[in-house]
Amino acid sequence: MKNKTYILTFLAFLAWLGLFACSCPVYKNLEIFQLGEFEQSECIFIGEVLEFNPEKKSYRIKVMESFKGTGNELIFDGTYDQQCGPIINGLGKWIFYGHTDSNGVLKVNECGLTRSFENPVHGLTDFEKSDSEIKKQAQADLELEIKKLRGK
Repeated sequence: MKNKTYILTFLAFLAWLGLFACSCPVYKNLEIFQLGEFEQSECIFIGEVLEFNPEKKSYRIKVMESFKGTGNELIFDGTYDQQCGPIINGLGKWIFYGHTDSNGVLKVNECGLTRSFENPVHGLTDFEKSDSEIKKQAQADLELEIKKLRGK
């Protein structure tokens, strides 16, 4: 009887978590993911995160190189969704995909390709590889992505 109670409690907990879980699209091809991000984003740019606040899920960023929808040198305040990510959790250079709300606050695309240059691992990374291989592949993917964005 005790085991059934534990199992039911555990299942109820999982169901509760499911209410707050994201349903991110599953992509099998990075190029298709990038194309989708480009199409759905109002603005795409490389920026420098000047400050971030994990408690408020907010950050301040300066646009360094714009590919779509914004000018260089602008400074945005932004927010992100803790559940769906990506999570802005470090200073330095990042690539951003997102849109601004009616107050001019930058919102990164949920489940998107926004990521830091320091740790550019994305959702399609092959985790069968070693950590150094993963980081090398992610860095190469980011460099190719930026090259393509510059060509648009």
